[in-house]
Amino acid sequence: MKPTVPMVATELANRLRTDIMAELTGFRANDAAMGAQLLDMIAERWDSEAANLVAENRAFRALVLRAAEELGDAQAAQSASGDDEDLRISSLERENDRLREALIRVHTLAEQTDGEAPRALTDAIWDALRQSVEARRVGSANF
Repeated sequence: MKPTVPMVATELANRLRTDIMAELTGFRANDAAMGAQLLDMIAERWDSEAANLVAENRAFRALVLRAAEELGDAQAAQSASGDDEDLRISSLERENDRLREALIRVHTLAEQTDGEAPRALTDAIWDALRQSVEARRVGSANF
């Protein structure tokens, strides 16, 4: 058997709940329960995190590039460069942070620009941000 991170995290969470919490009271029991819940969250998010970040980075890059084209923003065109070849979560998150900064800047520019295209771009940015929040939602969170 080759244990996966979700499998191990789920097993540890179950042991915390069934074996350890029964022996604890008060704040220690609460700490164990919170630890079990955090392990459940890790198990839930582990497998899809890289795929979600790559998809989100791709969507953000496309929006920043669209802003460069529609708003004539050379800085946005430069910001849209980059890739997600390094699939480590820390690298994908750094790229995501960089793209979010660029997206905030072009979003501000689009909101300050009159016309149908900037309004449509603003709507598309809000849609992407809503999708980002939805993709990050953790079903097991109970805090």
